[in-house]
Parts: sequence; C-alpha cells; structure tokens
Amino acid sequence: MSRILLILLSILVSFSSFSQSEKKDGRRVIIPREYSDIHHEGERALLMKRYHEAIRLFKRVLKKYPDFPPALRSMGACYEMTGDYEKATRYYEAALESNPYFSRALYFEIANIHYKCGRYDLALQSFERFDSLLHEDPKQFTYNGFEEQKVEEKYYALLDASRRACRIALDSIRFWNITGVENLGSAINTKADEYFPFLTNDGQTLFYTSRKDEQSDENLFVSQYNGNGWDNGSKVPGFNTRQNEGMTTLVRDGQHLFFTACERESVLGTCDIWRARVDGGEVFDARPLPGMLNSDAWESQASISCDGSVLYFASNRPGGHGGTDIWKCTRLPNGDWSQPVNLGSHINTPGDEEAPFITNDAKTLYFSSTGHIGLGEQDIFMSRLSGENFWSLPVNLGMPVNSSYRELGFFLSADGRTGYFASDRAGGQGGMDIYRFDLPDPLQSTPITYVQGTVIDSITGLPVVATVVVKDRQTFLTDDDGRFFLCVQAGHTLDIKILHKDYHPYRRLFGVPEWDNATFFPLNIALDPLFKLPDYNELIGAKPSMVSLKYSIGKQLKHNVLFDFDEAKLKVESIKELERFLREVFEE
Repeated sequence: MSRILLILLSILVSFSSFSQSEKKDGRRVIIPREYSDIHHEGERALLMKRYHEAIRLFKRVLKKYPDFPPALRSMGACYEMTGDYEKATRYYEAALESNPYFSRALYFEIANIHYKCGRYDLALQSFERFDSLLHEDPKQFTYNGFEEQKVEEKYYALLDASRRACRIALDSIRFWNITGVENLGSAINTKADEYFPFLTNDGQTLFYTSRKDEQSDENLFVSQYNGNGWDNGSKVPGFNTRQNEGMTTLVRDGQHLFFTACERESVLGTCDIWRARVDGGEVFDARPLPGMLNSDAWESQASISCDGSVLYFASNRPGGHGGTDIWKCTRLPNGDWSQPVNLGSHINTPGDEEAPFITNDAKTLYFSSTGHIGLGEQDIFMSRLSGENFWSLPVNLGMPVNSSYRELGFFLSADGRTGYFASDRAGGQGGMDIYRFDLPDPLQSTPITYVQGTVIDSITGLPVVATVVVKDRQTFLTDDDGRFFLCVQAGHTLDIKILHKDYHPYRRLFGVPEWDNATFFPLNIALDPLFKLPDYNELIGAKPSMVSLKYSIGKQLKHNVLFDFDEAKLKVESIKELERFLREVFEE
C-alpha cells in the first residue's frame, strides 16, 4: 500500500464515525450537523485528491471550531499531499496539541513530515513515540483506538525501516550540504517529459531522452553548450525510429554508448539494452549486446562502469525482489556479457528500483526507488560498495534534490562536481524536467583520471594493434587505431606492458596525476620493431648485382638527417628525408 493511500485511509477511518472531539481536559467538542456535513464534503474532496477544494472546506470548519482535531489532521494531510510540509507540520501538531490522545497513527505521520523536512532527530523521536503508544490501551484514544488499527499495523510494518533511515540520515548529514537545484531551462525542458541526462566528458554536449512529439514515443535528443547556456535540443540525426529509444549512458572513452531499444527487430523482450558508436553529436552502428544480459523480460536504463567492464541496469526479469530491480553484468574476455546478478535486498525492495548510476571509482551507486522510505513518489538514493559485493543501506539524498514528487535518472559529471537528475516537481516547464546541482566535496567519488594510450611503431609512426597488460586488471587489445582507454585512480602508478609478436616487449611505470577529464591524460607508447637478421647462406650463394645511377656533376642534394637527443636512433621525420634522398638519387 502506498504512503498516500495510507494517509487517506487513516483520515477516512477517523472521519467515518465521529463529528465530535474530546479536549485534553475531558470536555467534548461537538460540532453541529451543518459543520459535520461540510467536514464530510472536505473528506470526499481529499479522497478524490481535490486538495485545494478540501482545504477551503476544512478552513470553514476550523474558523468556527479551531480545536477540532479531525479537521486539523485533514488540513495537515492536504498540505502534505501538495508538498507544503511546513504547513502540514503545523496542522498535524495542532491536532495533537488539541488532544494528544486523538490518534496514535498521527505520531507516525508527523514523524514522516519531520523526515521529509530533514529534521531527522525529531522524526526519530516521533517514530519512537508511536512505537511506545502501540503498547498502551487503545481505549484511551478518542477516535481511533480500534478504528485505526489496520492503519497502525501498516505503519508498524514500516517502523523499523523508518527508524533505520533516520539513523542513517543522522550519521550521514556530515557528508553533504546541497544548497539548491537549478532547472536547465526552456532550451532543454518543455511541457513534455525530458529525463535521463548524460554529458560528454568536456561537459559541452548533453544527451537526454524526451517525449516531444508523441506521448508513447521516446527519442534521444542532443544539445550543445554555447558558453552562455544550452542550445535548443534536437533529435539525434539518423538514430531514432518510430519505436522508443533513450535511457542512454555514454562510456567515458567518448566513443561508445548503451541505450534502450524497444519493439524493434532483434529485441528479445519488451525492451533490450543495445550499444552504438558515437562521433560528435552523431550516433550510429546500433546493435544488440552479445551474451546473456537481455531476456524476454524488460531491460533498460543501463549504467556502465568507467572502464566499460561492468554494466548496471534495471529489469523486471524473474528472480528479483519485486517490481523492477537493479542488476549487473560483467564483460567476458570474448566481449560477451555475463549472466546478470541481482544486487540484493539492501538495494532492491518489493517496490521499484531503477535508473542506476555507478560513479567513476565504481564504489558509489545512485538509483531511484519507490520502495525505500522517501519524500515523494520516487526518490534518488545513494549506496556505497564495501568489499566486492556488499552494498550499504541506501541513504536518501534528501531535499532539495528529492521532493514530494518524482525524481529519477541521476548523472554525475566527469569531474565529479555536478549532479543532474529529472523531476516532475512544481515550478518546472511541465512534465519531467532536467535539473542540476553542485556536489559538495564529500559526495564526490574518489578522483579518477581518464587515460588514453596510443601505441605506434617507433620507426614509421603508424598505429599498432597490440595486447595491453595492466597489472591487477584484465588483458585486452587496442582498437584498430592502436588506442586504448583506462580509468585510473589519480595519484596511483600504472604498471603497463605492451606485447606484439613483431616488436620488442614494452613495460613502463606511469605516474597518473589528477586530471580534469575534459580531455584524456595521454600515454604515447612507441614500440621498437624486431628486425629480421639476413640469411647469410643465401647471401654467400647469391650473384652480385649492379645498379647504374645517373648523376649530375656539381649538383648538390641537401637533406637534414636528425637523431633523437643523446640517442643513436633516427627521428621518424629523418626516415622520410632519407626516402626522399634515395628517390632523387635514382631519378638522377
């Protein structure tokens, strides 16, 4: 049962039988039939979610009977549903001030309001008070001793998790101090839905999912930063189809992305996760992921680790904890993806967990959840990895990132300093909008430097496809251009070997500095070729040959032949000079 339904049910049972209230001194407040009818009109409006109409009706009752607890509680519920938590707190507390034994469930509701406002110590006190009152005789409670017992049972089932969330929040307050969020504006956000943002490493290109044209058709959009703000977003050319595409994540090498493809040929289930190539603002060469990741269920919302070796995603496949769960796969040596593994009950609940985002250091996971205790319909949470597979209890990011509305699709910039997410909160352009906020230092992940290596032939300067062996990591091949990409913790030493059958083995220790990651930290590696010794037996038996050269007497051929400093090795450009010299000699 959802939090909203619980509130409405508790209000309903306290309204259903009574139009009178007993004050703290034992005197009853009896309201006449006229105001009882107005009160019940407000009750019906509240149950129909016509909150402003309900507020107007309850105010009429309270103007005449300001200490009537059911109306005070109803006003608190209306303001909670509309996101005005401060007013909700005032009315809930006024109801208890009027009669502390009006409702046990109300103590739980006040605790939740304190939690939503970040008053975690007061929330914990109210949760504890609710727990202690459950052991008292229900006959003491004016209205709800027996009538609210079903609601109390529902609240009691949430009590341990709620107290635990308060304690975690109190322990974690020192980790963040997010002061505000900023809407990205009308160039990106519209009356429709925009969500799942991600940026290129330099922060100049924004990709996001939007439903601008058709309510059921999701498309991938792109926008460029012009120095003063974002250009108007537009569909990625040549990529979108009549089906849904979106929920995209970019590999930090800037050349590959993973996206959700739905209802197209080769899709196994409702939606699958596919991969594609990226070049600037263009996306192409889309294809399904090889291996065991996709199934005949729904797979979506991928997040790839910094080095591209582990992929997190949401799925409603069998074997989960209920609703959609977060799973992970690892890339196998042959390039296929492994059997998915569920992240377990610390992350996943009987509700919906989705939109995972893994940080550069692979130690912090952000995700959205309807199952963990939150401020609204869906909140963003954070969990940290301890050891290889143990995730900590999730922590709600709190206000102002989360609200009484829906938040999802967290993304962290390459420098770890700015967070992005989507929300349908009031005050936006309409629907889901994309927002940004600055991250305080303690929330940033361990600094990671993006390293791009390039392997070339030391003589010709041409790229070499070679085997890269990094200590304590997987062995892999460079791409066709001799390039490879690594995510390395800043300040660490990279122990790297390059192997190729036609070249001398290469090994070196590289110190990796902290880098802003707008560009890659470069590693330029030149391999020395193995020269094949001549077969002297063939030379001895060979016939001498003679080459006639024509030359011009007195003509000078001037070429500069340079060596590396303090080396007996020719520079690459000198090889080209010698080649030109030989051509001139033979042409003469």
